[in-house]
Amino acid sequence: MNCNELYNFLNVKEFIEIKKERDIDLFNHPVVKKWHQYFMEFWSSDKKIALLLPCTSVKPYSRSATHRLAYSLSRKYKLDDVIQVYSVSEPMLLVPREIEECYPFNSYDYPPSLMSEEEKEEFMRLLINPLMKISKLHEKIVGVLPKHHYNIVKRASELAGIKIELHPRGRLMFRTISEVIKSL
Repeated sequence: MNCNELYNFLNVKEFIEIKKERDIDLFNHPVVKKWHQYFMEFWSSDKKIALLLPCTSVKPYSRSATHRLAYSLSRKYKLDDVIQVYSVSEPMLLVPREIEECYPFNSYDYPPSLMSEEEKEEFMRLLINPLMKISKLHEKIVGVLPKHHYNIVKRASELAGIKIELHPRGRLMFRTISEVIKSL
């Protein structure tokens, strides 16, 4: 998949940053809603394992230390054809590694600290269907997530009846990511 295919579906004319502000629900932003639709209707992967990582304040995610480490270890252990990496994101839900450099994933800002309790519930509820979808695409789903994303994914997977092997990122995130990827 390339960015232009996505842009055509999203009907993107301008690449304007999508930014969270108080009292604005980005889950209902038109481009975000079209992305959710695209993911559910067209996204596919034939990789055996889904690896859930958190979104990052650095965009694209591949520039963040956690994602650079995960991608490097995936190459080192020759797992690029086995592991499908998804970033768990508010408001994008799940973002596949292959398109993380495309708009809108490279141009949004939604600090979790700005999420209301209602938005956390909305995030969890909206995440159920994408998690169900990837549970049918992959044999196993593994997540290494900070507390915020961990709790949302855990609740969504329980409601969906999906088994996800979740690992809290904790203070030793590099060690946790390394150990999890090495074990795959």
